[in-house]
Amino acid sequence: MIKTTSTNYINAQTLHGLCDAAYTLAMISGRWKLTLLVKLREGNQRFSELKTQLPAITERVLALQLKELEKSGLIIKKASALKSKLYHYELSPLGKSLDQVIQSLSDWGKINNLQSEL
Repeated sequence: MIKTTSTNYINAQTLHGLCDAAYTLAMISGRWKLTLLVKLREGNQRFSELKTQLPAITERVLALQLKELEKSGLIIKKASALKSKLYHYELSPLGKSLDQVIQSLSDWGKINNLQSEL
């Protein structure tokens, strides 16, 4: 977490004020955040389900990325109706509003992914 008095934080706020696209990228940037948002577009998921679908992510990083997405208002953590200690994650209305952005990024990646040519 960056201190709000740090030069990096102040510079980021200035950049976000100058460029809305930079703000959007800051919201979804992080090695796993965009992938988590894509998985949650498919429907509500429990922590264990996300971990199973993303075997390369550590539990610690998964928990941190989910907390950051929740803090930014892009996802909601809800307790299960069946058991109080079980939670699932879902896209918030703000997260759902990224649907076209995520689809456009995905479409661009399918067309231009250099890995697919290897």
